[in-house]
Amino acid sequence: MRNDWRGRECLVTGGAGFGGSHLVADLVERGASVTVLDRAPIEGSPLGDLALADRVAVVPGDVRDAALVAALVGDGAFDDVFHLAADPIVAHSIADPATVVDTNVRGTAAILEACRTAPAPPRLVFASSGAYYGDNFSAEPIPETQEAGPATNLYGPSKAAAEMLVRGYGTTFGLPYAICRFMNTYGPGDRHLSRLVPRALAQLEAGGTYDFGGRDDGSTRLDFLYVKDMARAYTSAADHLATGGTERVFNFGTGTLTSVRAVAGLLSRAFDGQVREPVFSGPPRDTPRQKRLDVSRSRAVLGWTAGTPLEQGLAETVAWHRSAVPAAA
Repeated sequence: MRNDWRGRECLVTGGAGFGGSHLVADLVERGASVTVLDRAPIEGSPLGDLALADRVAVVPGDVRDAALVAALVGDGAFDDVFHLAADPIVAHSIADPATVVDTNVRGTAAILEACRTAPAPPRLVFASSGAYYGDNFSAEPIPETQEAGPATNLYGPSKAAAEMLVRGYGTTFGLPYAICRFMNTYGPGDRHLSRLVPRALAQLEAGGTYDFGGRDDGSTRLDFLYVKDMARAYTSAADHLATGGTERVFNFGTGTLTSVRAVAGLLSRAFDGQVREPVFSGPPRDTPRQKRLDVSRSRAVLGWTAGTPLEQGLAETVAWHRSAVPAAA
């Protein structure tokens, strides 16, 4: 993987968000020139936490604004476009599915069309999700060849539809692309309380019962990936394209399963050294559900591996929470 990106012009959609901000930080550290397109204000955002706003160009706007996206990409200035802008919150896809589908699918279409019509089409790296595979809980790791699966919400199908558009533009118009699928990414900057780690930290900060409700019995085993390792995954995929690589779809993860109860316990100890018994009141399961992605392709083709142990990543997340979240409240 090339570490020196000096001279490369990069666009990151959704660059003010959780994953996008860490990708922006990684690109800036490598020397790339970075432009961020995001509808969220920088102040109070994960990108604001990283104090990078003065080192990147920020374009306020919605990725669904086709005219804005075309004007931004249309001069052919970008070598790499990282499309991360999306609504990733499952609860939103249940409460307002039309808006989530519109953001995730029409926003992707706007990016693709702008890339297609640019004088020199950029390399496109698309942020997909392990939700592409639907509610596919299996004892075996899920390979990239697994078809999109059924889901109980509209987030997964919206990402699958966006992926189909990416692959269609690539096949029809020769647009160079890579698709990155992730699951259960955590780390500094994540404030979405619907997810396990931010919810645990909010409860630990508030005190009281360490209660995770009836969504799970605590036995579900998942693969938790640190966000900085995710950022390296995106740049690894982009370098693969830049050097003429032909693989297009990659899974990323640690390859290790950890129960949600165990993660809650690790967070409690990282927070203040106390051992708390997390409360999971979901119906007990005879056989724990588990879901992880087969990451052998990203390791073999990209030379990418997750480098952050879970305990270290959780400790760094706790440290961020202590410094950033109270100040933002």
